[in-house]
Formats: sequence, C-alpha cells, structure tokens
Amino acid sequence: MNMDYMITEGSKYRVNHGDEELTEGVFKGFSVIGNDTAMVFELADGTLRFINSSQIIFLDLLESAPVEAAPRKSEPGSVYYG
Repeated sequence: MNMDYMITEGSKYRVNHGDEELTEGVFKGFSVIGNDTAMVFELADGTLRFINSSQIIFLDLLESAPVEAAPRKSEPGSVYYG
C-alpha cells in the first residue's frame, strides 16, 4: 500500500487540543496566529476554527478527501511572512 501520511485539505478530522470537548471539522489549511502556526478547520455550522498547532494533542482522521478532490498540499513553512 503506497500511502502518504499527511494532513490533507478537505479531509475531516477530530482534534483534541486540550479542551474538554473535541473539535470535529474539515481541514482547510494553515494560517498564522501571532508568531505561531495554526491549523484551520471548518465546523459543521460553517464556523472556521483556528487551533494553535502547539496545542494539538492528537488528530483522528474521520474521512479522507477524495484524491481527485484533494486540494494542493500545503508546503511546510508556507504560512510565515517577512
């Protein structure tokens, strides 16, 4: 089985980030919060949730984006400016 293990835009994840309730949503990409990198998830109600990547304890892959529908891969370090 040739499979890349990476977080893919368009895939659905359950995220434990230290809160009592887990976040469940579709991964939209990476962003910046201050000097840190955040992962952005779209929740079922359409809310975009920015989670500081250093707070993430684990991610459960719930549903993979179809290969043909999977958007571009985010490049490491692509969210830093200046």
